Amino acid sequence: MQRLLPPRRSLLRRLSSAAEASSPPSHPPQSPLADSLYHRVAAVAIPRLQLTPVLEQWAFAEDRPVEKHELQAIIKKLIRLRRFSHALEMSMWMTDRRYFPLKPGDVAYRLELISKVHGLKSAVEYFGGLSKEIKKSQCYGSLLKCYAEAKFVEEAEKFFGEMQEMGMMSSYPYNVMMKLYWETGQVEKVRTMYRAMEESGIKPDLFTIDILLTVYKASGDLEGIEEVLEKAKPRENLVGWHSYAIVASAFMKAGLQGKALQALQESEKRIDPKNGRVAYGFLLSMCADSGMRSEVDRIWDVYKSKVPTCNSMYMCRISALLKMNDTDEAEKAFREWESRFVHHDFRLINLLLNGYCAEGLMEKAEALVDEAITKGRMPYANTWYKLAAGFFKDGQVLKAVDLTRKALASATSGWEPDLTNVLMSLDHFMEQKNVEAAEEMASLLRSLVPLTRDVYHSLLKTYVHAGMPVSDLLDRMNEDGFEADQETDRILARLCK
Repeated sequence: MQRLLPPRRSLLRRLSSAAEASSPPSHPPQSPLADSLYHRVAAVAIPRLQLTPVLEQWAFAEDRPVEKHELQAIIKKLIRLRRFSHALEMSMWMTDRRYFPLKPGDVAYRLELISKVHGLKSAVEYFGGLSKEIKKSQCYGSLLKCYAEAKFVEEAEKFFGEMQEMGMMSSYPYNVMMKLYWETGQVEKVRTMYRAMEESGIKPDLFTIDILLTVYKASGDLEGIEEVLEKAKPRENLVGWHSYAIVASAFMKAGLQGKALQALQESEKRIDPKNGRVAYGFLLSMCADSGMRSEVDRIWDVYKSKVPTCNSMYMCRISALLKMNDTDEAEKAFREWESRFVHHDFRLINLLLNGYCAEGLMEKAEALVDEAITKGRMPYANTWYKLAAGFFKDGQVLKAVDLTRKALASATSGWEPDLTNVLMSLDHFMEQKNVEAAEEMASLLRSLVPLTRDVYHSLLKTYVHAGMPVSDLLDRMNEDGFEADQETDRILARLCK
């Protein structure tokens, strides 16, 4: 079979060599209903593990059927779960091992995945190796999006120009450029691009309208918002629930509560039950940000009457209440969730924990975690870390230091803690002249993330304060790429004194 895309083999080899050589653990026997290719793929949740052994086992060792549309659906699910390296590996396997013909739509997905996993340069190289026959408009649009996501404005503009010359113009490339200009603070270019779009006779879509409304909301241009809505009237499907949510937020920001509520009602009318969770969650968060307390409660009641409740929506509800400093109602929502769901998500406990810590309710915070443990739930490392931050804020340093150590010791690779607690713990060890404890914490931290200059300086202060030799520590610091700077010299000057 003719190989259309020579770059993919080398990419697959790179992907394979970067992954762990060992295969994923064997899968326990499952009922026929539960055993599917997607379930097996979903079980390989650790990014560094390869999917290929799972796919090979299914397709070749067990001789199970594999259809292209099934693989494409799994790839899309992996993308939604932000498992980009696995999605790319499956995309490569789909054509390299199953020899399914690659279509422009497959290439469009693959380009974005290559950019996310290996970087923009690799995506550009891959695009350059494609045959002319497969380089359709969606492939060009995908690479344009890669440039935009990397914030390469000049390169995106040049590529957009090439697309124009080839007649590959639709609302999509204009939307990509408008979004890029908005994200890079070039607001006037957003308007210019929209005018060019109108002059070219290209009709806007939902995304065009949302970008324009977002820009006008940010600048407080209510006339601009009204103009966009007026122009969209003949095509009612151009303005969706998200568009009217932006309008409601803009009016609320301007103090026009009546107009804001009208826009909110229009937004709710346009919510499709299929995306109800996303839509109602967005509205809850927006109303909380705008201080619309009564609307937060009303929207929650409407949501519960129309869409089945779930963990993620209770998270939205609790987050919204905590934004408005209503810890009591957040606790009620938490208890309601706890009474309704068998599968308990520790993220909700973390949310309420944040609220307690922010209010200085440390007894409640500690009791919440203890209660969860009593019920057989396992706290995340960042649960202990959040609790530690609360105790630092409350002035209970010994407890905070202990919990910080516990968080680091219980963490798995992939968690990157904010260093605030660590640095405050190291300050405590410096005051206690406890070099051993400081080194222990640094060692725990190093197993998760590289040590920073600030961490090394905190260690150095502890050594100096304890009157310990610092030459070995300075060598380690230098090996990690941190040469002495002015702050290092100031710390060492104290040793001389």
